Formats: sequence, C-alpha cells, structure tokens
Amino acid sequence: MEKDDEFLHGYFNFISQLCFDKAKEHVEKEKEANKSALNQSLTWAMILAQLQQIALAEKSYMEIGFLQNKNKGFLRKDNSLRAIYETIKYDMKKIEETSKQSQNDQKYASIGLNIDQFLNARMSLIDFYDKMYLNSANSILRYNDMLQTINILIQKNVDMFTDIRFTPIKAVFSLECSILEQLFKALTELQRLQFLPSLSLIHGAHTQLAAWENKIQNRETWKLGFLKNNQLPALFQWHLKLKGAVLSKFSLFFHDTLASQTSNNEMRQMCSKLHFDYYNKMASFQKKYDAVSVLFLSPSQVSCDTTDYESFPVIVACPPRPPPIIDMILKLIADFTTDLEIPDKVIFKYIVEDKYMFIITTLEPNIYLIITFESKKTEKDTYITNFITDICANLRCTKIFTGIKNHAK
Repeated sequence: MEKDDEFLHGYFNFISQLCFDKAKEHVEKEKEANKSALNQSLTWAMILAQLQQIALAEKSYMEIGFLQNKNKGFLRKDNSLRAIYETIKYDMKKIEETSKQSQNDQKYASIGLNIDQFLNARMSLIDFYDKMYLNSANSILRYNDMLQTINILIQKNVDMFTDIRFTPIKAVFSLECSILEQLFKALTELQRLQFLPSLSLIHGAHTQLAAWENKIQNRETWKLGFLKNNQLPALFQWHLKLKGAVLSKFSLFFHDTLASQTSNNEMRQMCSKLHFDYYNKMASFQKKYDAVSVLFLSPSQVSCDTTDYESFPVIVACPPRPPPIIDMILKLIADFTTDLEIPDKVIFKYIVEDKYMFIITTLEPNIYLIITFESKKTEKDTYITNFITDICANLRCTKIFTGIKNHAK
C-alpha cells in the first residue's frame, strides 16, 4: 500500500472499531505531516478535514443520534445528523470535482467517490430506521415491507465503496444490513409459522451480531446517559434487543415443539432467560384471573364448517390443551372479521346460552389472541386490557421499533 492508502485503511479501521478518538488523532498526525511535506497537497488537506467530520458523525450515528429531535425551524439551521452527512457529502463532491482538474490530485478523485458512496449508504440506513420508526408508531409494522426496503438497500450498495482502503467500514456496514435483513425475514417467517427457517435466520443474526461485537472489542469507553458502565454503543444494543425480542416470539410460537424436546423444568429455565417470557406471562394471567384458556391461533385455515379442534391451527395455549369450544371461536372470528381488521381492536363477546365470555384481538394479519372465561367481563376491566395491550405490543416488537428514537429515556 502507498502511504495515503495505508493511512485511509487505518482510519476506517478505527471507525469500524468505534475508536473515534483514535481516528481523530490519526487524522491530526497526518495533517501535521502534510503541512511539513515539501509537496504539500491542499486537496489532501481538505479530505483530512472532512474525515474529522465523518468521525464525529459516525460516533453520533452509533449513539442513535439520527432519530433524535431535530432543531430545525424558521430561520434555524437543520443540524440533524442526516443534514450533517449531507453537508459532508456536498463538500466531498466539490473536492472530487476539483481533484479531477489537477493532474497531481487526480488520485484523490477515487477517494472522494468512495466516501460519497459510503455517505449515501449511511443515509439510506438512516432512512430505513426512520421509516421503521414512523410506520411502527402509527400502526402495526409490515415486516415484509421493511424486508423489501433493506433488501433493496443491500443490492444498491453491494458494489459501492469497495476500494480496499474502505474494507473495514464496508465489512461493518454489510454486517449491520445483514442483521436487519435476517431479523425482519425471521419475523415474516414467524408470521407464516415456519419453524426451521425462523430458527436458521435467528441463529444467523446471532452469529453476525457476535462478529460485529468482535470487531468493536477494542472500543473506547462509551458514555450513554445512565448506561455509563455499558461499553456497547446504543445502536448495537438496539440490535441485540431486537434479536432478543424475535427469539422470544419464536420461543412462544413454537413452545410446544421446543418443550417436547426437554423437561418442563429445563423449558421453564430456558424461557426465564429470554428477553420476554411470554408463556409464563400467559400462564400467570390464566391462573390468576381464572380464565378457561389463553391461546394464540392462526386464522389462515379458519373455516366455519370446521369443528374438529384437533386439526385447528392452535399455535400455543394455556393450559396446554385448548378448550373443546373451537366451533364457537370459529364462528366469532367469522362474525367479527371486519372489526378484527382494525389495529388494536379488542372484541368482547358473551354467549348467554353457553355462559362463555370470549375476548378476541388480532395480533398480526393472520394470528389471533383469544381469551375465554366462564363469567362475563367488560372492557372496563383494565387488568385484561392491559395484559392484551402489553403482550401484543411486545410480540409485534412495537416497543423495540419505537424505542429507537428515545433510546436513553
């Protein structure tokens, strides 16, 4: 490698390891060396100035500074992180164009082009997180839409900033994208109740998170509000939380399959270590509130003519064997199809002649949560409604998605 190439590779290696102070020191040393050089390059000096700005922007990015409240208003400059990247991109574009006009500086045009591509990729990821936050804050997030978005982003950038000098930052960027791709794909497979594909994707995300953490093991001390003792950056922690939420959802949907492969005590111990122990939460509610059953089922095969409850697509139930009243549940689902398409709509229906109370809500487009009682309940019962709201929000990962904006609160 030439001297400039070696410097850039070292700089982006520091950035990929989240050693931002070292990256800035690295640039300062190069600036001093450039000043004292006989053939001092003004173009190279301008690039070094932009590299300092990139280091600051990247540190803010890893602290999830890209979705915080923007200080933009009338006669007030937009100083959001995306605007900072835009400014750096604009300045680098001018440097790139200037370098093409001088024979001595033409070698810097490639550097400018690769930095421009990296900044575009970074802003695309910011747009992805912004879209995820906005969509989840307003309604149930469509995992497949987000999966398509991240797939397009990956394909668009696969051949970008591939210069050997940018290898460290390209590797970390690819890991971040791949983790998002695998987790959103796992969520779509969970909606389809696919055991092996979901398990494989969660394992893949886990492996890549470990690889990302390994790359930042020499990280500097992070000071993130109350997380002063946690040296992992906020964005990495958010990815860990998302993986934990997806794994918890998998463990609930396939609880019976997993439980059949171990003892009850071991299953309880494993579930207690999850990000969310949904099965224990369901069982505790069912016992404490004396419900006949609490169950999740898939409506993809619902038919009002079906009364064979053994073949009915129950995903998981507390107690383990659902009650023999599936025909009533089927009819209610058919009767309230339109209402159940409304996000967060909870149906309370008491069957007088049978003395059964059914409470139904749609978790996701093809999955219902149904609670059955042998006594009448009302919508004013906050213990029931709070249980439904909480477990649905967590299973949809809504709290994880919206929490990315105010992660430190």
